[in-house]
Amino acid sequence: MTERKNPDVGYMNPPEHTRFKKGKSGNPRGRPRKREDLNTVLNRVLNRKIRIKDDGRKMPLRDALIWKLRELALQGDKQALALQRRIIDESGIADPNAYSPEEAKQRMIRALVAMGAKVVKSKGDT
Repeated sequence: MTERKNPDVGYMNPPEHTRFKKGKSGNPRGRPRKREDLNTVLNRVLNRKIRIKDDGRKMPLRDALIWKLRELALQGDKQALALQRRIIDESGIADPNAYSPEEAKQRMIRALVAMGAKVVKSKGDT
């Protein structure tokens, strides 16, 4: 007759050949990472420091973008001037009593999402 190594197979006692091997995890990849929201990704990208060509100094990307927009507006670029005016209006810098900081942040996020949707839509048309 054949001998069984583990005759007790059932609830909470799986067959030996299907059990996890010693030293091996039952979940090797682990728990999936939490997905980041748009605000977190945007802050991480805009806070990254970049080197400026002329000066050789480093500044956050958000500052460099605003400086470049300022330069373009001062050179007479009408689109840059309109965008700068829109950013100032929506951020509430011109009238600090217009919006609370949280409300201004939410308005800016909505505006950025809308601009992103327009860009995606225009890329899909080509």
